[in-house]
Amino acid sequence: MNRIKEITEDNKRKSEERRQAREERGANKREYKLEKIKELTAKAYAVATKRKWLVFLIGIALVAYFVISSGGLGGLGGILEKIKNFF
Repeated sequence: MNRIKEITEDNKRKSEERRQAREERGANKREYKLEKIKELTAKAYAVATKRKWLVFLIGIALVAYFVISSGGLGGLGGILEKIKNFF
């Protein structure tokens, strides 16, 4: 009878260990997924910032091109003609 109690207690202990290990694996998986989401969000913000500055630079380049090609800026006509001929 004593041996049966030992086996039952041993089974309960093993069952508890398996349950704790399963909970720990689940917690680790949740943490990993949350970290992955945070890193993807940070990457998306970085890419958006980079693209924002790229759009600004392209806009400035277009404005400069149109000003140079139209011969604008008043008295700088000679310099602008030389620049236009370069392009």
